[in-house]
Amino acid sequence: MCRLFGLIANKEVDVKFSMFEAENNFKSKAKGNPDGWGVGWYENAEAKVEKYPESAFLSSKFDEVVKELKSKIIVAHVRLASNGRPAVKENSHPFVYKNWIFAHNGTINKQRIKELLNAPYNLNFTSEPIDSEVYFRYILQCVEEESDFFKGLKKALLEVTKDDDGANFVMSDGKKLYAFCWKYSLWYLERNPQLPFHAKSKQTLALIESKRLAKEKAVLVASEKVTTDENWLQLQDGEFLKVNESLEVTRINLI
Repeated sequence: MCRLFGLIANKEVDVKFSMFEAENNFKSKAKGNPDGWGVGWYENAEAKVEKYPESAFLSSKFDEVVKELKSKIIVAHVRLASNGRPAVKENSHPFVYKNWIFAHNGTINKQRIKELLNAPYNLNFTSEPIDSEVYFRYILQCVEEESDFFKGLKKALLEVTKDDDGANFVMSDGKKLYAFCWKYSLWYLERNPQLPFHAKSKQTLALIESKRLAKEKAVLVASEKVTTDENWLQLQDGEFLKVNESLEVTRINLI
């Protein structure tokens, strides 16, 4: 099963702790998800993605990219192929369309949803296409058709989840971070080092103190809790998470 990670912060931050140092760090999830990895972020408000058809756990390139990366919004993914060819760069996540970044965990009915796509959303796929990119395009098509983000999103999700397949995602438009939970675990954390905090591990204590000194705040989303001594909250099936530029969190039941 693929793994997702997303972050939105009040300033440009790095994710070295979450990727490498935390007790349940994201890189360790690549052991069971060897078919590709990718990281998406925004640079001068423009979506950027690096992705490779190899295990992040064994990849020196993964280490290199993550150690150099700083952004207000970051989306990461490690892939276990359930649709399309394994270990090809084109099928690795995240995907980009216009200025959106999207990563998916699960499997949806690709053929049925693909038949619902119209131009330009059914053109110029960057993958085979696999189900995840079809899912991404369908969400954006519905949003455009409804001329309202939440109406379009709900329309897309009601259609996709008819098949009862895994539909977790993390996505961003460069300003906000969004996540949806369906059939697989998804957690989020509001990290505000300015508030009282009681950590057990020395690693987390050191992280929080460095974030406090730098006046950094962030909201993180992940398939599993990255740390064991912070207040992670679990999203329920059908629940959608929106985090705006002020790091205000909104949870909405859409299914």
